[in-house]
Amino acid sequence: MIEHHDLLDRALATAKLGVWTYNQNLSTFQLSENAREIFEVETGRLTDVSELMHRFASDHDRKKYASCLEKIVETGEPQSGIFQIVCSKNHTKWVRCIGQSEQDNPIIKSIFGTVQDITDHIETERKLAETQQKYELMAKNSSDGIIIIEKEVTTFASPGFLRLMRYDTFEDYMEATKGSLRPVIHPDDKPRIRIKFKQKISERADTGTYQFRALTGDGTYIWREDHVNYHYNCQGRLEKTYAVCRNVTKRKQTEKKLRKLIKDNNWLVSTIVHDIRNPISAGVSLNSVLLEEIKNEEHIKLIKAANERLESALSLAGELLELSTMEDDNFVLEKELIQPETFLTSVISSFQATAGEHGISLQLDIKEYLPKIRLNKEKMSRAINNLVSNAMKFTPKDGHVTLHVISHNNFLQIEIFDTGIGIPPEQLPSLFDKFTEAKREGLHGESTTGLGLSITKQIIELHGGSISVSSKVREGTTFTIKLPVS
Repeated sequence: MIEHHDLLDRALATAKLGVWTYNQNLSTFQLSENAREIFEVETGRLTDVSELMHRFASDHDRKKYASCLEKIVETGEPQSGIFQIVCSKNHTKWVRCIGQSEQDNPIIKSIFGTVQDITDHIETERKLAETQQKYELMAKNSSDGIIIIEKEVTTFASPGFLRLMRYDTFEDYMEATKGSLRPVIHPDDKPRIRIKFKQKISERADTGTYQFRALTGDGTYIWREDHVNYHYNCQGRLEKTYAVCRNVTKRKQTEKKLRKLIKDNNWLVSTIVHDIRNPISAGVSLNSVLLEEIKNEEHIKLIKAANERLESALSLAGELLELSTMEDDNFVLEKELIQPETFLTSVISSFQATAGEHGISLQLDIKEYLPKIRLNKEKMSRAINNLVSNAMKFTPKDGHVTLHVISHNNFLQIEIFDTGIGIPPEQLPSLFDKFTEAKREGLHGESTTGLGLSITKQIIELHGGSISVSSKVREGTTFTIKLPVS
């Protein structure tokens, strides 16, 4: 007999676990209250085995269960199995049954066992399997490359990735690279990538974007851009890395050509950029209309992604046009007399909401009287905005961004310093170049065109001033602007 223990029954009910005994001599089943609820039978003692057997959803499961009982009786060894049963209103459950022989009385052949409702577990596994199949299908059909890296070794590579890296099979890629990125990344890019990766992991970042030259299966290099997601274990250690990889060689070549065009033919760039802005703007507007009409979530995501790319191109076009305009020999900068404290307070106030969202302290530090200065308010606002925006992009939560302003030797000196992640020393010399290789995404995923600091420098020099930078990795960065007061 199954004794009634209140605390035990509560624990078993919580686990959706019931207890049963089978007496082979009498061909009877004894069921606990929890077991009755699982099998949905009214009585705790079944004298006809068929009353329980007809609950199983298929002949296969009935035969399998009967076979388990026979094996326990014959061998005395425990048996277990997963079965589907049919309950009231024809709905089904999945149960796990475990049984073992009772050794107390060798004359009476009986089996003691448990039954557990594992329907939720089975359903969860099924949904996970469907999700896995869905993502595998997406990976197989994606034009982008997708890889998964566990403990520094590649464990999955999509067909798109193998095409990107010019390998016929995953085995070929693994044999050539041992599943590691080390032999893939160009030697000149390794220090930069290593520093950025260590920085991301030390900050427990969720995402990152890397650009590097990658050695392909045919022995040539391509420019590869990896958009990465990091997954950490409960101890905070990196467990898995998921990356979407793209070949951006053509984009890098285009940027190189644009740099040369900007240097040699500003008028040509101005004309090209002016002509491409209108169709890009039209594309953004059209997509915005489509977003209001379309209901399919996948299509909405695709259109939003396209809009982001178009808006990024529009931003790039605008910045190219601004640069080429300012570099024109006939460009005249119109200035007006302004009070620096009022001007800078207005600029800073526009960033306070964002600073609050990111947990950054943003302050304007002026401790002395500042003389008026002649500036183009629109252009100088653009320059200061670029610097403050950059400082906030690379300053983590609880960090500080401060504008310290003094008047010294007929110059207004503005220092924008932050307690952010700093700039690697090898990137400092090219920081103000057009399409600088020093460009990188912000800590919150902010993108950049690589033209912002070049525009800032151009604006400041048009005012007869200068800009310099000093930085230490993991300590912070200071940009110093000097503008003539007279």
